[in-house]
Amino acid sequence: MQAKIFLSSLLATLLAVGVTATPAGFDARDIKSTHSLDLIATPFQEVAKDLGIKKPRPNGAIITPKDGDVPVPSSVKARDLESLEKRTPGCLYVTSDPNFGGNHAYLCPIATNGGCTAWDVYWRYSISSFGPDDYTICQIFTSTDCSSGGSTPFGYPGYGNLGGWDNNMGSFICWW
Repeated sequence: MQAKIFLSSLLATLLAVGVTATPAGFDARDIKSTHSLDLIATPFQEVAKDLGIKKPRPNGAIITPKDGDVPVPSSVKARDLESLEKRTPGCLYVTSDPNFGGNHAYLCPIATNGGCTAWDVYWRYSISSFGPDDYTICQIFTSTDCSSGGSTPFGYPGYGNLGGWDNNMGSFICWW
């Protein structure tokens, strides 16, 4: 009961003060010119494989990472959102070093919309940066079958520092 009173009074105080939340500015990243130095998309089959496991697109807040952010764990269960308009296939950029450095792959298009994708032996547990293109939302997992260790879904520009998923990512799901 005391917690409810405290939270109610805290909310009332914040509303009375007039807290304004505005998005912080960030530099847009042109994935093809900034990160993919050879301007060639990596064939998906050379980097990962579609496991055929599908999950619906997440419903609710999607994180837009800022510089220095790291992914956070999630136990979010998404609803089925098949009624949404289908977009063009999404793409993503991954690198072996933090801050989008080192060896890289630009996957375009990603194999399936909402399907679990496992990394091949070279990339599995070797990724330090993960960046979906604009309008693409992804969730990363420590397991190789999208069953455990999932992050909160996030979008463009992605993460240059993967925190607990740095060199510890076995699979991912993306929606577009």
